[in-house]
Amino acid sequence: ALATRHLPANFFILPPTSSAMSATTSPRIARAAIAQLRSTRDKQSNLMNVAKCAGWAQRDGAQMMFLPECLGFMGDSAEHTLNQADPAIIELKQHCEKPPPPTPFRRALADTIATYSRMQGNGADDVDEPYGGKADGESFTSIIEELRFIACEAKLWISGGGVHTTVPPSDIFASTSPFERKIYNTHVIIDSDGQIKAYYHKVHLFDVSIPEIDLRESNTTAPGKRLVVCDSPVGKLGLSICYDMRFSEMYVDLVQRGGAEVLLMPSAFTVPTGKAHWHTLLRARAIESQCYVLAAAQVGQHNEKRQSYGHSVVYDPWGGLVADAGGYDGAGLSGVIESQMDAPSVRVPSIIMSEIDLDKLASVRERMPIQQHRDNSSFSYRGMD
Repeated sequence: ALATRHLPANFFILPPTSSAMSATTSPRIARAAIAQLRSTRDKQSNLMNVAKCAGWAQRDGAQMMFLPECLGFMGDSAEHTLNQADPAIIELKQHCEKPPPPTPFRRALADTIATYSRMQGNGADDVDEPYGGKADGESFTSIIEELRFIACEAKLWISGGGVHTTVPPSDIFASTSPFERKIYNTHVIIDSDGQIKAYYHKVHLFDVSIPEIDLRESNTTAPGKRLVVCDSPVGKLGLSICYDMRFSEMYVDLVQRGGAEVLLMPSAFTVPTGKAHWHTLLRARAIESQCYVLAAAQVGQHNEKRQSYGHSVVYDPWGGLVADAGGYDGAGLSGVIESQMDAPSVRVPSIIMSEIDLDKLASVRERMPIQQHRDNSSFSYRGMD
């Protein structure tokens, strides 16, 4: 019998909204800023580091900035992560017509964007310094709302590569029990007016037990059920998060059914798996899909339990390494080095810049039309007698 590859019926591509279609009129060459962060439990410090990256991205002419998984919060425990989750994304999307109003913290974010947009260099030394100007008792309920403010202030589209959001009661399928608390690991796309253009809930959860690593993401997180593609100033984006990158069939669908040109794989990769597989997986996804692959990463020690591999990277549709922010086994192509024996040899926060050349992508696909060849292929399995 003919063997056909397909995802389950409850997977589908989210069509681009009409308001996002205007991004397709952008130039065929766009500039992207890919951030590298070391997030902790301190949301305000994390977001100040995002604002620094936004300032650099604005200075360097980026149309869009890409942030890693856990960009605004890295919890100390499962309970901590559950308690600190953002509201449900559908609730946030319903109330994003207007830009977020000013607050003392947002004024500090705006000042940081303005200051860092005038600074030289793309790496900072003060990542561990908390914001000293915050008012006592000032707090906020949503990382995504602060990202919306940063996007408006910096006039950037933003890929928020991973924010924990509450599972709404309507998503009954997401929990095995109506009383079981769950969150989504959510990748959100925000335009330069602060509008939420698209969001994706991580499908493949990191339940892994290997030497040095024993994590079960499904203890706290519900899997998503749909694939998402959306238009942007840098091309048509295929959304994913971290562990998803090991499932090549997902990216075949994002390209074949969704028309993706730029695959996003924001991550907080562990050090052992990063050293073994990070570059190999990302390059493979770029080659087989003939897409740009942008992977914003976490790096360094987040708390006593967690450390991340780093190496925010860009691969082109031919599999060439365009930019590398460095991490635990080298400075990559960033050239920003610190002399620390027990830490990654890069500074954080930082950004790397890359051109996204859609004409180059089209040329690669025309000269080696593997997507067409995939459509035209058929094969069968012959069993043993």
